[in-house]
Amino acid sequence: MTKKTKAEFIEALVTKFPEIKDEVLDEDYDNLVSLQVGCFRRYTQKAIDANDRPTTLKCFQFADNCIDTVEFEVENSLAISWASKLKFDNHDDLHALLPGKLKLIRQGLLEAYEEIRKKGQPHKGKKSKNKKR
Repeated sequence: MTKKTKAEFIEALVTKFPEIKDEVLDEDYDNLVSLQVGCFRRYTQKAIDANDRPTTLKCFQFADNCIDTVEFEVENSLAISWASKLKFDNHDDLHALLPGKLKLIRQGLLEAYEEIRKKGQPHKGKKSKNKKR
């Protein structure tokens, strides 16, 4: 099966969400799919923050339908610029509605970020091997 190109994904995005069309198609974002997906993330985040369940679900369904059908660059942007950056503070009910595949991607990225963050900080009580003398 042929994967959807960036252009096909963006066309589907602005067709499904005409509210963000002008921002997504802004000349400064042209051909920068991670920034265009960032517009989608902000739109989704506003829906989550407003506890707008229908819009949030519409966003979740769109991303879920796209994640396996788009070329790698778009898939990567959906994972990193969209799924991993959504905040569900005080909205556990909406987080529970995130489709399984997207929830797994999000959880995997968040765990990886946490692991990297932990490795980047020296443990208390231990001397760093990189200290200059």
